[in-house]
Amino acid sequence: MWMTAGLGKAQNMVVLDRPTYDKILKEVPTFKMISQSTLIDRMKINGSLARVAIRHLEREGQIKRIIHHHGQLVYTRASAE
Repeated sequence: MWMTAGLGKAQNMVVLDRPTYDKILKEVPTFKMISQSTLIDRMKINGSLARVAIRHLEREGQIKRIIHHHGQLVYTRASAE
């Protein structure tokens, strides 16, 4: 019998609070590679919040899309051009 104690699902945020929102706006545009997975891991938010945050940052011009493949989107920081 396998023991699975302590291997439950991650308890990521499902509602964005103000400190996390401010942290996303400040830190995410500095990441070299930005994807839904990196936001989930680094910001401890769920997938739907990560997608909303990415769309917001792209709309504001703080990040730019480099790969769009099916459901996986990869972004990078927007360079001053």
